[in-house]
Order: sequence, then structure tokens, then C-alpha cells
Amino acid sequence: MSKLLAVWGPTGAPGRTTVAINVASELAELGQSVLLIDADSYGGAIAPALGLIDDAAGFAAACRLAESGTLTAGDIENLSHSVSMSAGMLNVLSGITRTDRWPELTAERVKNVLACAAEAYDAIVVDVGFNLETDEEITSDLFAPRRNAATLTVLKHADCIVEVASADALGIARFIRAHDVLVDLYPQSLRLIVVNKVRTGLDPRGSSHAAETLSRFAGLHEVYELPLDEKALNASYASGKPLSMSAHTSKLRKKFAGIAQVLQPQRNVA
Repeated sequence: MSKLLAVWGPTGAPGRTTVAINVASELAELGQSVLLIDADSYGGAIAPALGLIDDAAGFAAACRLAESGTLTAGDIENLSHSVSMSAGMLNVLSGITRTDRWPELTAERVKNVLACAAEAYDAIVVDVGFNLETDEEITSDLFAPRRNAATLTVLKHADCIVEVASADALGIARFIRAHDVLVDLYPQSLRLIVVNKVRTGLDPRGSSHAAETLSRFAGLHEVYELPLDEKALNASYASGKPLSMSAHTSKLRKKFAGIAQVLQPQRNVA
């Protein structure tokens, strides 16, 4: 059965895209068929991070086909970029290249794309936007598209929400407030909490105490910490490849591999 993983985090660039790319790549390295989708309606970042040149916005194109009722798994494959991994292939549906294209990502379209993708992939990893506002109450047109429809639709249907927090003091404060909103919206959702950019050793900014802060003030006791590894990240950005390809032995890459082990879909054994 296909597994839908939503990667979300609050405003302030906590590292949603980095987490989404590397979780998806590690799942592919485990032999899973994986589709990585950029559904951030405030501007896609996955394609530039992977060095993909794309003006078509594969996810938006899939959404248009979904509305017409003609979308197939083959269309998704044709619209996606293929990124070769050492143990498999990662397919990527790139995000919108201009923020004014967000009306193309309606709730019904996004839902249909996810349903179609579930027929062909073991795991679907979706990078969503930060904003959780439902905004129905502040619009006079109840039938108008919603800016956050893509994010909210993915979160609603996700089998697991990977929540990403930046380890600095401001990032943790933003995360705790936004996490409470997320829980109110989707109280039954399974969650995996990731604290990103943790500085080790001498740490004047206090990021090494981020997990302790989340445990004390938010009641989040099971937290996965990702160390700030600028050397590995720079290698990834420079090459346009995930850490599994660009910094295979780095501590950060090994952390992502561990997270993927927890998140991977369980295949039925006949």
C-alpha cells in the first residue's frame, strides 16, 4: 500500500525542502518506488535544489489533467523528472515557478493527483507550504480558490506528517505555536518531529537544547535531531544531488537514513 508523507514546518525556513528531498532519496535507496512532490503554493524550491531546469511545473500540469479527469499514472511519470539513485530511481514533480500560479493547485485537483500517484508508487513525499490558515471566513467568494488549499489537502490525507523545526530559539518558538494549530486541525494524524540545524559542542545559541525545550514546553518527547553539517549541505547544493549521492558518509546523511527506516512503507508478504 502506498504511503503519503507530508513534510511541513512553520514560517522561517526551518528546512522543509531539505528534509523532503533527503527523506525521499533515502526511501528510494531502500528500494521503494518514490514520488517527490513540491506542493508549496508560495513557490517551489525542490527543482532548484536538485539542479532541475523546469519551467513547466510538473505538479501544476498534473493538477490540470486531474481536473479534466484524464490523469493517469503514466502521465505523472511523464511529467516528473527522474533522479538516478545508487539503488533506484526518484521521480520528482516540480512546483510552481511563479507564485501567482497558486490558483492552479485547488483542493480537488491535488486530491485527485495524490489518489492517482498512490496507484503507482510505494511512497509519496510532499513538500508543503508553511501556512495553515483556512481563510474561508475572510473571503466573500466561497467558491474562489484557496491559497493554502494544496497544503491543507495534503496534510488532511497524509499517513504521517513530518514536522520540521529549526533548532534556534526563534525557530522553536514559531514551531510550538504552529504545531498547536496543526494539532487542532488534524488531531488524529501520525507525526514525526524533526529538529533541524542542531549545533553540537560549544553552542552559544542553545540549539543543542531544542529537543529538551520541545519536551518541556510542548510535550513532544520523541524528536529526531539533524546536525548542522554545512560541509555536507554545501556539497549537496553544489552538485544538485541528495546527501546519499553527494555526502554518503556524513553524519547528517546517516540521520536521514535512520528516519527513512522508520517511515518506509511496510510491504505485504504473501
